Amino acid sequence: MMAMTESERLVVKCSGRLRLLKVDEIDWIEAAANYVRLHVGDEECRVRQTIGSLEAGLDPRRFVRIHRSRIVNVERIREVEPVSPGRYVATLCNGTRMRLSRSGRTKLLAVLINGNRLRHPETSSSLSRS
Repeated sequence: MMAMTESERLVVKCSGRLRLLKVDEIDWIEAAANYVRLHVGDEECRVRQTIGSLEAGLDPRRFVRIHRSRIVNVERIREVEPVSPGRYVATLCNGTRMRLSRSGRTKLLAVLINGNRLRHPETSSSLSRS
């Protein structure tokens, strides 16, 4: 499957109707057996597809699998905070909080740091390019 760009559209079922949804409108994605729930603002849309197959078509610089059942749009993350040793939570711009798995945290931080979107928390120097 080819990677979808943010301008590409998906046809999804939302609130009993079919909706043409731009990929960049997706806040986060949740696995639900052979379906995925796309969280778009206050709406939740269902697609009959596994999370793995959907993930394969998304841009990995924009969408990161932070847990075995969740993928997040990196642009929607407001903050990532430790909640206990080795456990982190991502808070989205809309206030949704999601726990990160260990591997999910590693992937997310790699995307954020390599994408020049944050300052590394353990150093005082910025990792973003000027």
